[in-house]
Amino acid sequence: MEAAGPVVPDSTARLQVADYPLGPIEDADGNLWLGSVGSGAMMWNGEELRYFHAEDGLVGDRVTGLTLDPEGQLWFVSADEFMGGGSALMKWDGTTLERATPPAGCPDNPVWPYFDQSGALWVQSGGQFHREVHGVFEAFPLPEPTLPRTNTTGYAPKNMRQVRDGDLWFATSDQGAYRWDGEDFQHLTTFDGLPTNNVSLHFEDRQGHLWLSCFHWHLGSGEKRGALCRWDGVKVTTFPDVPGLTENEIYSVLEDSKGHIWVCATGHAVYRYDGTRFEAFTKVLPEHHDFSFGCNSIYEDRKGRLWFSFAGGLYRLDGDTFVNVTRSGPWD
Repeated sequence: MEAAGPVVPDSTARLQVADYPLGPIEDADGNLWLGSVGSGAMMWNGEELRYFHAEDGLVGDRVTGLTLDPEGQLWFVSADEFMGGGSALMKWDGTTLERATPPAGCPDNPVWPYFDQSGALWVQSGGQFHREVHGVFEAFPLPEPTLPRTNTTGYAPKNMRQVRDGDLWFATSDQGAYRWDGEDFQHLTTFDGLPTNNVSLHFEDRQGHLWLSCFHWHLGSGEKRGALCRWDGVKVTTFPDVPGLTENEIYSVLEDSKGHIWVCATGHAVYRYDGTRFEAFTKVLPEHHDFSFGCNSIYEDRKGRLWFSFAGGLYRLDGDTFVNVTRSGPWD
């Protein structure tokens, strides 16, 4: 039975699910799973919140890359607390959490599992993509770098997405984004209008536009060139007239089931874009005068509820208010 409205847990029960949650994502049975930067994996089954740690088979409490395979079973990566340490693929079969048995040749310490439209598994390891081909993993090298290396932090994230026509996109931290049509690579960079060549891919919307973010954390002090971007196949669009969508770091973007685009603008607001205007959502319960809107991920569940993994805790949108969901709820 759903609650009539937002309920704020009392002060003794305000214990966050995780300080830095990642996800959530629903498995085939409707369980809601979360990863975290250092709190392990969590599963809400509609009645109780269950945690998974080393004693449950995890390598460590850094849990990232939550994804579903073609059968709707959950996969994720469990890793040592610090990036660059050991990691392993984990799989939930509906009853048991165990180390996954990936295809032969799986590289050591894989991260960011991804299943393409054919059901083949991709992972990253050592800064390189690897893909499953006829039941065996093989390296999938991107083109040799041709642009200046501006990222000297040692942190060089990459991610990938597949669009409806089957083409695969790969984002990098210094070389923009690559599109692979199965035979050749095409390159999308600052020469095409991107604000920077440090890129994260989000999704292809219903109109066939690719949404991505460009970052500036790797650049020198004062070079705030990050932005939300949309690529229509010809040009890159940014949104400088909306506070926080340019000269900012945008980590989370989602298209919901109604076709609205949700954008977390760090330090500003969460925006809903209807194709014409951006509407800002800023109400948080309990109230926080210094709420940063730093968001790790956005997710819409099968009931149409929107979940936001903010730095500091898990939140669910109720009307126009972000309600903090702690270990004691409210989950509904």
